[in-house]
Amino acid sequence: MGTQPQTKVYGEAVEDFCRICGFDEDRFWEDGWPTCAICDSCGNESGIADFGAEPGSWRGVEGLHYFRGLWLGTGAQWYAPWSRPRDWDLLGQVENIPPKWRTPAPPPIDRARRIGSRSDHVSLGTETVCRICGFAGPVFWSDGEPTESVCPCCGTESGIGDLGTPGDHRKLRWIRTLRGHWVGIGAPWAVPEARPAQ
Repeated sequence: MGTQPQTKVYGEAVEDFCRICGFDEDRFWEDGWPTCAICDSCGNESGIADFGAEPGSWRGVEGLHYFRGLWLGTGAQWYAPWSRPRDWDLLGQVENIPPKWRTPAPPPIDRARRIGSRSDHVSLGTETVCRICGFAGPVFWSDGEPTESVCPCCGTESGIGDLGTPGDHRKLRWIRTLRGHWVGIGAPWAVPEARPAQ
């Protein structure tokens, strides 16, 4: 069990859902205080990764998106796999998170600044999988250079929204945060007609 924070923080009277992944089988916040419950799904302890979140601005919820994106990027592994429902639906679970914890959208990307910072990031060579959503097909990076292809799935432009360096936690933050936000709003397809038939 964690310790209670010294000052009361933002929260509903009762929150029976994890702000990171939407798992709703425990009481995570009560009377504005974290209960220190550990989420069976993503492993977040209320009052840790979700501490300091406040709806209403991107900055207020950015950390939630980051930790959601980190969890998703590692395969959405269940912390307590025996609790995973047989018919588990990731997007259905994320819908348990009230919209105020999943919005607003990130601020517009400064293209010139991102293009200017490309040399601070590295590529694995030729990449045919989107770094944000995992869509495979187009060449997003070729010989270590971005192709500026726009992913038809999540809408991210290579070399703009997906800059990062493998193994560098700090340089992967934006990728993880965008991934968490995209899934948090329901993983909408940027080009719906490009979605493969199921």
